[in-house]
Amino acid sequence: MTKPFYFDPTAEGLAVFMGPTEARLMEIAWEHQSLTVKQALFHLGDTNKPAYTTVMTVLSRLARKGFLTRERDGRGFVYRPKIQREEFIESRVRMVTDCLKRNFSRKS
Repeated sequence: MTKPFYFDPTAEGLAVFMGPTEARLMEIAWEHQSLTVKQALFHLGDTNKPAYTTVMTVLSRLARKGFLTRERDGRGFVYRPKIQREEFIESRVRMVTDCLKRNFSRKS
C-alpha cells in the first residue's frame, strides 16, 4: 500500500503536490542544493516570510517525508534534496494518473 499524498488541483506549481510553504522551500532547496534554516529565510525574501521556527519545522517535516536529507552542522542542520525536482514531479504525476486509471477506467 502506498502512502497517501497531498494533491490540490486548484493550486499552482508545486503547491499542487504539497503545501505552499513546503513548495517554496523545496524550490529553494533544489535551486541551491544545500540549505540551512537561516539561508532559507534569506532566500524567502521579505514578503510573507514565515517565522524561523516555522521554516525549521517545515524543513524537518520535508526531511521526515523523505524529500530532503538532514545533517547536523554545529547547533543546526543542513538540508539537501534527496530527490531531484523532475523525479519528484514525475512520481507525483504517475501516482495521480495511476489512481485515476484504477478508479475510473472502463471495465469490460
